[in-house]
Amino acid sequence: MTDPAGKLHITLDPAAVTITSTRPVRAAKVFVGRDVADTVRLLPVLFNICGTAQSAAAAAAIEQALGLTPDYRVVELRRHLVDTETLREHLWRILLDWPKFLVVAPDAAAMTQAMRLTIARRTALTAGSAVLAPGASVADSDQPAAALARENLAALCAERLFGVRPAAWLTQVDRLDTLAVWAADTDTVAARLVRQIIAAGQAGYGRCAVSALPDLSATDLDRHLGDDAATTDDFVARPVWAAQPRETSPLTRQQDQPLVRNLATDCGNGLLPRLAAQLTEVAHLLNDTPGPGVSPTPAALSAGLGLSQVQAARGLLVHRVHIHEGRIAAYAILAPTEWNFHPRGVVAAGLQQLLRQHGADRIAPLVRLFIAAVDPCVDYALNLPGSDCSLPHADDARNAGSNQKS
Repeated sequence: MTDPAGKLHITLDPAAVTITSTRPVRAAKVFVGRDVADTVRLLPVLFNICGTAQSAAAAAAIEQALGLTPDYRVVELRRHLVDTETLREHLWRILLDWPKFLVVAPDAAAMTQAMRLTIARRTALTAGSAVLAPGASVADSDQPAAALARENLAALCAERLFGVRPAAWLTQVDRLDTLAVWAADTDTVAARLVRQIIAAGQAGYGRCAVSALPDLSATDLDRHLGDDAATTDDFVARPVWAAQPRETSPLTRQQDQPLVRNLATDCGNGLLPRLAAQLTEVAHLLNDTPGPGVSPTPAALSAGLGLSQVQAARGLLVHRVHIHEGRIAAYAILAPTEWNFHPRGVVAAGLQQLLRQHGADRIAPLVRLFIAAVDPCVDYALNLPGSDCSLPHADDARNAGSNQKS
């Protein structure tokens, strides 16, 4: 049975890293000819991985195309909802995937509790309102219940991730030596994995020259995501900026934070800074540090056009819509996976560098750890040097539960 979300195929050999994709990057064309209500109803069904970010991006783009200005309180609630989803996605990776690289059981009990709490926070924030719908009016939210859910998430992560309160971790851990001290003194899976990487001298593994995606303007994005089908199809499938592949991820979002910035001095965009960036982002989200949120682009586009940018869990998500006479004339979605898993992108370049640093012998765990640190939103299959068959990365539980997690 074909996976509707598609799959990444990653092949390593001593000479090259090859990445191909069956992701349905042009699936947004299904909205063309539909009215806005029908599009809004279908979108979270078709795009259910990071479904909150997808819905928030769609609402902001459609509102701009229709000339609607959302109330600032609606915008703020959407930001909190996207941040809550991002927190859940990071915890899924840390609690369930990171243990595999230590050959220990996933912390399913903690993740179950985290899921309950993120659902409780979402429910409290929306209070039964359709805040993600275009044109949503101001709705009351249960702020005390939302704050309690966040506080309980912080307590859970203090116990199962950081060993201290997230705010204290941000203050205490700000460079390689303090990170190493924390990892040595803390007995969580996250600390043990960091300790293992430092001890093995693998902190800079996968370091490469692919740079961060810069801030993008409305006019630049519109030029690439316009109504011309051929131009848009090529860009959403294999995006480049200034003719170069770029990265958009928790690492690029957190690159100015003290720990990540200091690690980058010695390790660049290698393995340890990537894991540290995820931990840093979790701590900030639990501390309720405002994220970038949902950015409808200022009115620099023609009437009927809308373009939004949302920092989703894995990087920048862009929606561009053209509405004509009440119906969708064009719709394009640019997801972070297409940047990061570009055939010449940060994963391809990082894995090629990892091969040079470590060689092909028994490299599979490191390859999988590096891929997890960048974090694809879909399943992938891996072919390694000297292997006779593809090694699938099973993430069925994650994908099967994506409707409930959006």
